[in-house]
Amino acid sequence: MSTYSDYISGLIRHFWDYVDSESLGETDFLDSHKRGVKRPPVFRKKFAHENILISPEADEDSRHAIVSTLPTNERHRHFASMRSSQALAQSVFGNLAVRRCLGMLDGLRSDENLPAFDVDLERTALQLEFNVKHLGEPRPTSVDVRFSAGHRIAVECKLAEPDFGTCSRPRLRQGVNRNYDQDYCDGTYSRQRSRQSRCSLSEIGVKYWTYVPEVLHWRNDEDISPCALRNTYQLVRNILAACVDVNGKIDLNDSYALVIYDAANPAFQEGGLARTQLATAKAALKVPGMLRSISWQSLIGHLESFEELTWLTGQLRAKYGFRSL
Repeated sequence: MSTYSDYISGLIRHFWDYVDSESLGETDFLDSHKRGVKRPPVFRKKFAHENILISPEADEDSRHAIVSTLPTNERHRHFASMRSSQALAQSVFGNLAVRRCLGMLDGLRSDENLPAFDVDLERTALQLEFNVKHLGEPRPTSVDVRFSAGHRIAVECKLAEPDFGTCSRPRLRQGVNRNYDQDYCDGTYSRQRSRQSRCSLSEIGVKYWTYVPEVLHWRNDEDISPCALRNTYQLVRNILAACVDVNGKIDLNDSYALVIYDAANPAFQEGGLARTQLATAKAALKVPGMLRSISWQSLIGHLESFEELTWLTGQLRAKYGFRSL
């Protein structure tokens, strides 16, 4: 197994080979100052939309529709980089939605041998960067791709990330963060700094621990050291984003979170940090299957059986180096 740094170096080299093979260096799309062995290709801000894969045969209306599946104000800071998992997600799901090909995801199985997209794909509502506003968060959880048709699937798309996001409160630093005195947590689920709640986030009205005991085998009425959410933070947020509705009702039967990852990324291989985080969260679920995972390689391999998607799957392999499993 390669190291994570080897993986990143190889991915960046592949991106620059792709730039050369597609003659992108002959355009003014790319930031010419970003080229280097340690930097992936980055599109200039005005050409950031060129990071979305769109068939050259698509008409102007189709191109506009695919680009518009994600509002520009919802783009992440590094959307213009070829390392952007958000641009990858839009390339896949934006094309499938606009071309009315979401139904082709039917039959795709997850790593757990469960349906990856267990929803009525013909009538599902799909949204990129769906903001969940009912968990009491100062900054709402944003779901990369959300399917909704009676029940919900919250899709988290990864590419070169080394792990899943962890809780920010233990990372607060005295003299650096203004809210340190009030919000710092030592990484345990216990009452600290004269707070009434065991969780610093619960103290300001965030509802994670209101719902966690209903979904996972973690109690909210006793101390936990280390805090169960410290390293599973992003995954738990995604599970709750899927299974808790706007009225606070929990769906334990049909709604779930799905992670899509690059199988070549060592973080998601045996012993990798992201894989360990996934395994920890999955093992704690009261209902197995509320957190599922699948690789981009498996997804693309499934879509390759559809002739009308040949261009898209070919370009995904060419750009990102997704090899057949």
